[in-house]
Amino acid sequence: MSSQKTTMLGTLVPALRTWGARAARTALALPVGLASVALTGVGQGRRADRLQTWASGAPGWTAPRVTARILLGLPLDLAALVLGAYSVFNTVRNLGYPIWYGATDYHQAWGGPTLAGVWLVHALGWLACLYVIGWILKAMARAQHAIASRVTRTPAL
Repeated sequence: MSSQKTTMLGTLVPALRTWGARAARTALALPVGLASVALTGVGQGRRADRLQTWASGAPGWTAPRVTARILLGLPLDLAALVLGAYSVFNTVRNLGYPIWYGATDYHQAWGGPTLAGVWLVHALGWLACLYVIGWILKAMARAQHAIASRVTRTPAL
């Protein structure tokens, strides 16, 4: 049974790491785009190219392409940033429920009357929400990559 746990953790941890990196790139597309525009504005085109390549996965960024990408992807990038910030805030809040609400009256909260029950309900409920948010962020990542591949004229996923 120990080897099964090791095998399961060996496949689960890299998968979570990959999912987290994809979600971070998706949510940070707007700040990365703005930083790339600023970098190209001050003559740091190579740094802007590396930054945009990290965020989008598509190489070949020039100043007009960076500007076009930020303008075309603005609504999608803003929604991804808001969803990513919401996810981080609520992950800390729900998984750390005893820290935030330990001194309050949690007897009427979901999962009450014990603090362990309240924490369990909030943590499991939020993990279910994260699963759905993960699929939404994956769809947003595909759309962002489609925009980037059209701007840089590289093949899409």
